[in-house]
Amino acid sequence: MNLALPEVRIRKSAIHERLVRGFSQLQGFRLVRNHLQEPHFGQAVEDRIIWRELLELELQEIDEQIERLSTSTKELSH
Repeated sequence: MNLALPEVRIRKSAIHERLVRGFSQLQGFRLVRNHLQEPHFGQAVEDRIIWRELLELELQEIDEQIERLSTSTKELSH
C-alpha cells in the first residue's frame, strides 16, 4: 500500500499542518506495525486521526456552503 502524499499545492494553514502531522503519525504506525509484525498496533489512534480529519473536512465544507448562502442573500437584498 502506497501512503505517499499526492503532489498538490496546498496553502500552509492550520489544517495543512495538522494533516501533515497526522500523516506522519500514520506512517509511524505502519513502520512499527511492520517491525513488530503486530497488525493492530496503533489502530485505535489511527482510526481517530482519520475520523477527525474527515469530520474537519465535512465541517469546512458546511462552513463554505453557509458563507456562499450568506453572500448570495446579501447580494439579493441589495
